[in-house]
Amino acid sequence: MKIKFFTASLLCIAASFPVAAKVTLVVPQEVELLVADGVKPQLDSSFFASESTIELNDGEHQIAFRYLPVFKQGKDNIIVTSDVIVAKFNASDDALTFQFPNYRDPKAAESFNKSVDWQLINAAGSEVNKVQGKLVHKGVQIGRNYEFEIAQFNTSHNPAALRSTSVTVTTSEMQQQSGDNTAEKMLHYWYKKADKETQIRFENFLSNSH
Repeated sequence: MKIKFFTASLLCIAASFPVAAKVTLVVPQEVELLVADGVKPQLDSSFFASESTIELNDGEHQIAFRYLPVFKQGKDNIIVTSDVIVAKFNASDDALTFQFPNYRDPKAAESFNKSVDWQLINAAGSEVNKVQGKLVHKGVQIGRNYEFEIAQFNTSHNPAALRSTSVTVTTSEMQQQSGDNTAEKMLHYWYKKADKETQIRFENFLSNSH
């Protein structure tokens, strides 16, 4: 199958690296980057750019994303939405970009969820080793908290789970809680992170659940 390779600006990015070693991830329009190393990413892009970038430190990383290829059918744009893919990889002092199959139509693109065929390519054109899984969410998909879901995912035995991310997400506030109950620590952490209205709704839920 012919491969569509997102390489725009890749050489420029690789050539302009600062002295401090960093990893630059190039994110095309077809990718919705949901979480990077446990938190919602802040992407750098211009208004009309066809891609964005995010800078990461050297070392082990974990990303969660959706693949959203767009197809023109008459006057309409058809978007195919993939499952949420979680990937773990190592990179140092490099520029990485996504590579996906060149699907001919929406029906063909729907096969992505079965084959999950994609790669991360570095500045030298080589494939970066990775392990992957899916962030499965049962029930309503609207308003998902991906940071929370990733924190839960990272307590599992999935090969793509990143133990260091769990520690990062739960540092300071969560580590002050006693005991080894991960779920309890997560509840404390997210309660403190929520706005006042959300806290009140949660308190009402607890009161009415007894």
